[in-house]
Parts: sequence; C-alpha cells; structure tokens
Amino acid sequence: QGANSSHIAPTMARGGDRGPSVDAWRSQFPLRAQGRHLVNRWGKRFKLAGVNWYGASDAYHVVGGLAARSLEGICSAVVAMGFTVVRLPFSSEMLRAPRVPEGAIDYELNPGLQGLSPMEVYDRVVDALGKCGVAVVVNNHTTLGLWSGGPEVNGLWYLEGSEEYTEDRWIGDWLSVASRYADRPHVIGYDLRNEVRPTTLLGTMAQGPGWGSGAEKDWAMAAGNCARALVSQETNRALIIVERLAWPQASLTSMLEPTPPWEAWGVPRDRLVLSLHMYAWSGPGYWSPKAFVGHLTHAFLQASDFVRSSSLYGELDDQALERQMDVDFGFCLDQDLCPVWLSEFGADLNSEYERPWFMKVCQYLRRKDVDFAYWPLNVGAKPGSNEDESYGLLTNDWQPRWADARVRALRQLMPSTFTREGPALLRSPSLLFRFDDGSTTDDEGLHSAHALAPPPWCAPLPGPL
Repeated sequence: QGANSSHIAPTMARGGDRGPSVDAWRSQFPLRAQGRHLVNRWGKRFKLAGVNWYGASDAYHVVGGLAARSLEGICSAVVAMGFTVVRLPFSSEMLRAPRVPEGAIDYELNPGLQGLSPMEVYDRVVDALGKCGVAVVVNNHTTLGLWSGGPEVNGLWYLEGSEEYTEDRWIGDWLSVASRYADRPHVIGYDLRNEVRPTTLLGTMAQGPGWGSGAEKDWAMAAGNCARALVSQETNRALIIVERLAWPQASLTSMLEPTPPWEAWGVPRDRLVLSLHMYAWSGPGYWSPKAFVGHLTHAFLQASDFVRSSSLYGELDDQALERQMDVDFGFCLDQDLCPVWLSEFGADLNSEYERPWFMKVCQYLRRKDVDFAYWPLNVGAKPGSNEDESYGLLTNDWQPRWADARVRALRQLMPSTFTREGPALLRSPSLLFRFDDGSTTDDEGLHSAHALAPPPWCAPLPGPL
C-alpha cells in the first residue's frame, strides 16, 4: 500500500488510444497550500513524490543523462518509477550561458537539442516532463555552474564581492524565470535557493547566514523580498518554496516564530511551502566534515562531538532519529500548520552506514505521509569530476533499477489512489502501458503501477548496473 492520498494523474485509454490531451491533466494546477497539504484546483491532495534531476546547476549547464539516453526515454523512466514531480536545479550562470559544453549531449540520441543554448535545453526538459504528466519545481541551486557541497562559493543566494551576481540580480532572475514559464502550469513551484550556508569554514562558526537576523546575510529578509516580488508579478500562482538554512540546521520552529513568514512578508499563506534536506552525514544544528575525512581527523571530531553531545543524523538510534525529525519538521504536519517538503534525502546503497538510516527515514515518511524528493535520479560521473554518483536510482544506461532496495522503499511512499473527479486524464503519451504482446493496461492496471511490486511493464530492463 502506498501513502493514503488522492492524486490526479493522466491515464491511458483502453486499447492504447491517446485519449484526452495532457492539457486536461495540467488543468488541475496551480496548487495551493491547505494546512499541511498541497491541493489542486478541485481541492484534492497532490502529493510531491519527487526526484531531483541535476546537471543544469553544474559545469555542463544541462541535465545529466543526455549523453546516454534520449530526453524522452529518461522522462519515461521518471514516470515508470511513479514520481509525480521533478525538482530541476539550475544555476544563475546557466540562464545566460551561450552554449552547451562539448560532450554534455549526444546529438544522435537527442537531435532536437542540436544548436540550443543551455536555457533552451532546460525549456525542452520542462516541456518533456509535462508531456509525460510530471510536474516540475524549478530550483535555483547555485550561482556559478559548479558542484555544490560544503562551505563554498555558492553558499549564498548572491556571490560575495561580485557586481554581477547580486541579490537584486537574483530576484530579477527569478522574475524572468517565472515569466518564462507562465504558460506552463505544470511548473508548480519556485524553490528559491538550495542549502543556504556559509561560504567559508570560518563562516560555519561566526560569519554565516542567519534567519531573521536583520544583517546582510539574512536569508529570511532575502527570501521575503523575492517572494513579494514574485507575488506582485502575478504571472502565475506557482508555489514559493523556502528552504531552511543548511548550517546550522535548526527546527522549522526557527522559521515560524515569533512571526510566520507569510505574515512577516505579507504574502498569501497558501503560496508558501517550507523545505529541508537530510542526509546521514549531516547533522541537526551544526556542520561537521567527519563523514568525509580520514581516521585520525574523524577520531578528533568524534571526541569533540561527544563533549558537545552532538551527533549526525546517521548516528542517532531509531527513537532519537524519530524524535529529531518530529522536532525538525514533523510538528508542522502533526499540527496542520503548513506544507513541508523534504526536497533532498538519499543514500549510497552499498554503505552500511547510510542504507539503514535511509530505510528508517522512509518508514517515518510513510507514517507521516510526507512530501519528498529523492536525491538524485542521476548516475555516472558527477559533472566536472571523475567521482561516480553513488546515490543514483538508474542503471548506467539510464534505465530504472527495479531491484534496488531504495526504489522499492520509495515506491511505498508514492500516491496509491487516483481521484476520478475532474476530466479523464492521460498518464503517458506513448511508452509506458504497452506490453510485449501489444496489449495495454486499463484503468485498473494504472492503479497497480503504484503498488510496491512492479507491474508487468516494470520488469527489469537491460543495461549494466
């Protein structure tokens, strides 16, 4: 059984006919916040059961996988696994990059992308997902097109010391993006910035960003300025998603008290979603590199944490982890305060440290029926490096990895029922519901697509693991 929610998704007519257009599916948008849930135009729950598809925020300026498989093929994999939304990171640099770097796209597989700028490729990705009945949240992940992690230059929403990448330019970029996608209602949200955090190690202790501090690096003030600008533009009514600070990682109470952001910023309450990220190697309240250092340094940091009674999420036992998640964000759901999106979490399947933690988090998400987005879809080398992406959900040729325990756990979190209210809808234009013998699923077959056990069209696909 999946999460107990209603979700409108496109369906395939008997016999494989295309049936009503995807425009009917799009007609349920925009979404709005109603208590802890997001609901569509008909008041039905739309669960964010998502996956991150990165690349446009990195060195190549385009999503990963286009050198290995067609864009349409990758989108079909997203649909087949049951995801309802893709979080699509981009960099501010990508918005104005003139060309796609060599090697980022195989144009024999993707001839329609030949000659396009990175921004135009991003448009095609947004459109391809929409044609498959997958919603999109656009996310300003970085300023410069670089891999993001730890205290580094992309930690803030502006580039320190730059006259080009200022806060005003950042807000202007968001207004431009909102205007660009005003006619794509399946672009359901603007995730204002990824993991706001210090840009230096010194900043992790004293000079990092804050929430409500009133200082130059006040993330609450910047997010409020951007949210008001987007609301005043009124090109569409997409959700405005605001992440908590990455370090220190505080309870969402810090964002809601003494005055919740919708009141402090003067924006509609039904437009705002709070967001956070969690990994086994990150920790509540502070940042520590101990998951990435050698034995001696790790031992020193471990001793320091013992003195401070601090632990990473992955070091907490079952009961302590559940209590921490209740403190961090679960209270918002229990009290029906506002929607919360765990927009990044993931694990290395081969890690004895990360895998059990991931399964425990999935159990919590299932009990609480939490909106989520796994990090990431991608496999292969990370952009601009030789390091392989160990968290990815696909085979090396970008096909679903059905035997993966993480995929099976995530499928238990997917919406399990589909409302019959509203128009009859199409789930996928062409590829997903046709069996080898030429037959297609009927409506009941669509329901089974979101059960834990893969239906016949989800048999393991060929390709190296």
